Amino acid sequence: MRKIFKEIHTPARRAFVIGWIVIAAVVAASAVLYIGAGRVFDYYSSVEMSEKLLASARPASIGVCACSLGLEYRAIHKKNSSN
Repeated sequence: MRKIFKEIHTPARRAFVIGWIVIAAVVAASAVLYIGAGRVFDYYSSVEMSEKLLASARPASIGVCACSLGLEYRAIHKKNSSN
């Protein structure tokens, strides 16, 4: 897996890593809101926000993968067309 990740062009790798860091932060924020519901935060608004954040994580992960694949395709296509 490490070998495959090193072969990916820099813009695609950067988009992939930054995207997954953002998604991990969204899921962590969702967990914090859900765990703190009723204790630290208002229960109903906290649970609602937690569910919305968690629901947005799946489309965001699909977007990150699509963006990374698109950038990689563009880099390979640009490299092949210049030859």
